[in-house]
Amino acid sequence: MPVSKAPGPTAAEIARRYIEDHPSIRDCLGYDIINFTSLGRKIRAETGLANQEAVEVAARRYRRQMRTEPPLESRVLEVVKGSRIEVRTRVVIMTAPTDWDLLGHILEVGRALLADRRHLMQLLQGPGALTILCEEDLADSILGSLGRRGPLAVHRHLSAITVRSPEAIVETPGVLAFLAGALFRAGINSLELMSVYTDSTFVVRERDVLHAFRVLSELVHPAEPGQEATDPSGPR
Repeated sequence: MPVSKAPGPTAAEIARRYIEDHPSIRDCLGYDIINFTSLGRKIRAETGLANQEAVEVAARRYRRQMRTEPPLESRVLEVVKGSRIEVRTRVVIMTAPTDWDLLGHILEVGRALLADRRHLMQLLQGPGALTILCEEDLADSILGSLGRRGPLAVHRHLSAITVRSPEAIVETPGVLAFLAGALFRAGINSLELMSVYTDSTFVVRERDVLHAFRVLSELVHPAEPGQEATDPSGPR
């Protein structure tokens, strides 16, 4: 007996998947500012679907379903507006090989250096490398602990901007992407991004710190209608 093939995805399923893979289109549907005929043509052109009407019906149904869901964007904005920003200058990033003995040496040195807890030192271990984020004052001691193996790379003249959010960030998807997206749209490169519990830390070059601070401040403390925007000169 011939084996019957499993049915492929329907036009509605393909259209829905396309919308979910394009957040900007999903946002426009949520704001109800999209032309369904144009959207249908775009989806057909990029997916090979033939039935314009079926694609439009699927997109309209998707929008109706979005209206029954709690708006995620409002939850993200609520978390962001409840956050506060901290800036540290004179920050260094070091990258070293991933090695348990080496990590032990670094932790031993860090234990002595961090008697004053106001100092910044964070470790991020990946499968191929260990990233160390610290203040300039600690850098030479940590570099010395690496021994002959030395670092793979050292980046100086950096600043760390930490967005400290309420605990709701743990259960709210998209907050980190929202903050990072704002920096991306402003043309600011983040050399490192570290997220620890409620803290989201963006490491940028010193020349970008004022611009990055202003961008994030306008999200955390948006200007009221008629109120002047955040001073572009940043923190003082």
